[in-house]
Amino acid sequence: MRALFLHAHPAWGGEARVFASVAGALAERGHESWFAAPAGSEAAMQAAQRGLTVIALPQRRSARRDARHVRHVLPRDFVDVVFVHTDAEHLAAAFATRGAKRGAVVRRIAAGGEVTQTWRRRRAERLVPTRYLYTSESPPSAHLVASGTPTPMRAELGVDVPESSNGAGGPNATVLVCMATRESLRRATNVLRAVALLVQRHRNLTLRVIGSVAQDEDLKILATALGLGRRVEWLGHPLDLAAALRGAAAGWVIADGDEAGLGALELMAHGVVVLAERTSIASRYVSNGIHGVLMTQLDPALMAAEAAVLLADAERRTAMGQAGRLRVEREFSLREMLAGFEQAAHSSRERQGRRG
Repeated sequence: MRALFLHAHPAWGGEARVFASVAGALAERGHESWFAAPAGSEAAMQAAQRGLTVIALPQRRSARRDARHVRHVLPRDFVDVVFVHTDAEHLAAAFATRGAKRGAVVRRIAAGGEVTQTWRRRRAERLVPTRYLYTSESPPSAHLVASGTPTPMRAELGVDVPESSNGAGGPNATVLVCMATRESLRRATNVLRAVALLVQRHRNLTLRVIGSVAQDEDLKILATALGLGRRVEWLGHPLDLAAALRGAAAGWVIADGDEAGLGALELMAHGVVVLAERTSIASRYVSNGIHGVLMTQLDPALMAAEAAVLLADAERRTAMGQAGRLRVEREFSLREMLAGFEQAAHSSRERQGRRG
């Protein structure tokens, strides 16, 4: 199978990470896969660092320009399937597959996402029938598709589970983690304020910040103002996540959509207790009191109190970490997510063949 993962946004966010994980897994299975992203973007750079074959999209871009570019770069007989997320990507994929007279289009809907009626979406669906791929059990009741559109399918979020757990942090744990995005900056500041309260009793405490929020200068200034300048490690997007999470007692997930789901699952897979706001996405992956602690609001004092309880109870942390690893292995593995993508690709190709 030949698969193109079209990601037109320059940021390395949850949607890009999902596509990169699947593209890499397909390549390991002997399939050909490409990851298309804007030239010089963070997404293109991160994908290349992870060993993916990257197609650099032109700087001055439109749906037609992107379509022509990928058709020019890819093999003459094009690809079997193009995966997309947004309206603009959807239309570009439709132009490309229509022009190549080959290839199916699968549009993935991110965790917590929905599809709205836009002129780009309507035009793309008229050009090429589109398979929709959801992360939830079934598409929302508001899901409206054009006549003749294939039945929506499902590919739940999934992550790799390492052979051994590196979380819990031992009886004298001194490391906490924050996984957050730039979009959740305001909520991420509460993590720093909570840590500032914790260090009054835990003198050796360290916070590791993972995600795009680690690049925010305002957050770094706040950390210094709170006296945390030497206690925070700004890791960004580490290639070795296991090393970044080693010895962590617990981790805050401050994000939405795919980033929230992936953050929780990655912590659980590494045996790290999850701390998060009680949202529909967090509740889907984390059972409160079993795999982590879900809070009704991200109040610094409450966050500090919950973290202090976990820091003082290594036995509880270990039990929750093990429960999280088992749940990811059983329900949210990368293997299962990949199977959902492959099923959507194969069924779309077969349907296209019948139409042809």
